[in-house]
Amino acid sequence: MRVFVDANIFMYAVGVAHPHKAPSIQLLERVAGEGVEAVSDAEVLQELLYRYWHLHMVERGAALVDYAVRVMPTILPINPQDVMVARSLLLQYHALKPRDAIHAAVMLNHGLTHLYSYDQEFDLVTGLTRLEP
Repeated sequence: MRVFVDANIFMYAVGVAHPHKAPSIQLLERVAGEGVEAVSDAEVLQELLYRYWHLHMVERGAALVDYAVRVMPTILPINPQDVMVARSLLLQYHALKPRDAIHAAVMLNHGLTHLYSYDQEFDLVTGLTRLEP
Protein backbone atom coordinates (compact mmCIF):
# COMPACT_ATOMS: atom_id res chain seq x y z
CA MET A 1 0.00 0.00 0.00
CA ARG A 2 1.31 3.42 -0.93
CA VAL A 3 0.96 6.03 1.79
CA PHE A 4 1.23 9.83 1.62
CA VAL A 5 3.64 11.57 3.99
CA ASP A 6 2.74 15.08 5.18
CA ALA A 7 5.25 17.87 5.80
CA ASN A 8 4.81 17.79 9.57
CA ILE A 9 6.41 14.34 9.74
CA PHE A 10 9.63 15.80 8.35
CA MET A 11 9.42 18.87 10.55
CA TYR A 12 8.98 16.89 13.75
CA ALA A 13 11.81 14.54 12.76
CA VAL A 14 14.35 17.37 12.49
CA GLY A 15 12.82 19.70 15.05
CA VAL A 16 13.37 20.26 18.73
CA ALA A 17 12.53 17.68 21.40
CA HIS A 18 8.85 16.75 21.13
CA PRO A 19 6.77 13.59 21.68
CA HIS A 20 6.32 13.31 17.88
CA LYS A 21 10.06 13.49 17.14
CA ALA A 22 11.11 9.86 17.69
CA PRO A 23 8.07 8.30 15.97
CA SER A 24 8.58 10.61 12.97
CA ILE A 25 12.26 9.67 12.73
CA GLN A 26 11.36 5.98 12.94
CA LEU A 27 8.78 6.33 10.16
CA LEU A 28 11.24 8.13 7.88
CA GLU A 29 13.83 5.43 8.59
CA ARG A 30 11.28 2.82 7.46
CA VAL A 31 10.54 4.89 4.36
CA ALA A 32 14.26 5.24 3.58
CA GLY A 33 14.77 1.53 4.17
CA GLU A 34 11.89 0.76 1.80
CA GLY A 35 9.78 -0.69 4.60
CA VAL A 36 7.02 1.79 3.72
CA GLU A 37 6.09 2.72 0.15
CA ALA A 38 5.69 6.47 0.61
CA VAL A 39 4.82 9.33 -1.70
CA SER A 40 4.28 13.02 -1.23
CA ASP A 41 3.48 16.04 -3.38
CA ALA A 42 5.17 19.20 -4.54
CA GLU A 43 3.25 21.25 -1.98
CA VAL A 44 4.89 19.32 0.87
CA LEU A 45 8.28 20.32 -0.52
CA GLN A 46 7.13 23.93 -0.80
CA GLU A 47 5.90 23.84 2.81
CA LEU A 48 9.30 22.67 3.99
CA LEU A 49 11.09 25.39 2.04
CA TYR A 50 8.71 28.07 3.26
CA ARG A 51 8.83 27.03 6.92
CA TYR A 52 12.60 27.02 7.13
CA TRP A 53 12.90 30.21 5.05
CA HIS A 54 10.53 31.83 7.56
CA LEU A 55 12.78 30.63 10.39
CA HIS A 56 15.85 32.03 8.58
CA MET A 57 17.14 28.47 8.18
CA VAL A 58 17.10 28.16 4.38
CA GLU A 59 19.98 25.69 4.25
CA ARG A 60 18.18 23.37 6.67
CA GLY A 61 15.02 23.57 4.59
CA ALA A 62 16.91 22.87 1.38
CA ALA A 63 18.62 19.87 2.99
CA LEU A 64 15.27 18.57 4.22
CA VAL A 65 13.78 18.87 0.73
CA ASP A 66 16.79 17.00 -0.67
CA TYR A 67 16.24 14.26 1.92
CA ALA A 68 12.51 14.03 1.15
CA VAL A 69 13.16 13.63 -2.57
CA ARG A 70 15.86 11.05 -1.91
CA VAL A 71 13.74 8.82 0.36
CA MET A 72 10.50 9.31 -1.59
CA PRO A 73 11.24 9.10 -5.30
CA THR A 74 7.56 9.69 -6.07
CA ILE A 75 6.67 13.35 -5.58
CA LEU A 76 3.30 14.01 -7.16
CA PRO A 77 2.70 17.29 -9.03
CA ILE A 78 -0.11 19.74 -8.31
CA ASN A 79 -2.33 20.34 -11.32
CA PRO A 80 -5.49 22.37 -11.98
CA GLN A 81 -7.71 19.33 -11.35
CA ASP A 82 -6.16 19.00 -7.88
CA VAL A 83 -6.89 22.66 -7.18
CA MET A 84 -10.51 22.25 -8.23
CA VAL A 85 -10.97 19.23 -5.98
CA ALA A 86 -9.27 21.16 -3.15
CA ARG A 87 -11.74 23.99 -3.76
CA SER A 88 -14.64 21.57 -3.33
CA LEU A 89 -13.09 20.07 -0.21
CA LEU A 90 -12.70 23.51 1.37
CA LEU A 91 -16.37 24.24 0.71
CA GLN A 92 -17.37 20.90 2.21
CA TYR A 93 -14.99 20.74 5.18
CA HIS A 94 -14.69 24.19 6.73
CA ALA A 95 -12.03 23.15 9.26
CA LEU A 96 -9.71 21.91 6.51
CA LYS A 97 -6.80 24.25 5.74
CA PRO A 98 -6.02 25.13 2.09
CA ARG A 99 -2.66 23.32 2.02
CA ASP A 100 -4.20 20.22 3.54
CA ALA A 101 -7.04 20.44 1.01
CA ILE A 102 -4.42 20.37 -1.77
CA HIS A 103 -2.79 17.29 -0.24
CA ALA A 104 -6.19 15.60 0.16
CA ALA A 105 -7.11 16.41 -3.43
CA VAL A 106 -3.83 15.02 -4.76
CA MET A 107 -4.39 11.87 -2.73
CA LEU A 108 -7.97 11.42 -3.90
CA ASN A 109 -7.01 12.08 -7.52
CA HIS A 110 -4.25 9.45 -7.34
CA GLY A 111 -6.24 6.79 -5.50
CA LEU A 112 -4.31 7.15 -2.23
CA THR A 113 -6.33 6.43 0.89
CA HIS A 114 -3.81 6.57 3.76
CA LEU A 115 -1.50 9.29 4.99
CA TYR A 116 0.91 9.88 7.82
CA SER A 117 0.20 13.23 9.45
CA TYR A 118 -0.43 14.80 12.82
CA ASP A 119 -3.05 17.14 11.31
CA GLN A 120 -6.37 15.88 12.64
CA GLU A 121 -8.36 17.84 10.05
CA PHE A 122 -7.62 15.05 7.57
CA ASP A 123 -9.92 12.85 9.69
CA LEU A 124 -12.85 14.84 8.31
CA VAL A 125 -12.23 13.91 4.68
CA THR A 126 -14.27 10.96 3.51
CA GLY A 127 -12.10 8.38 1.80
CA LEU A 128 -8.89 9.22 3.69
CA THR A 129 -7.42 7.45 6.69
CA ARG A 130 -4.89 9.40 8.74
CA LEU A 131 -2.20 7.46 10.53
CA GLU A 132 0.24 8.71 13.15
CA PRO A 133 3.70 7.19 13.26
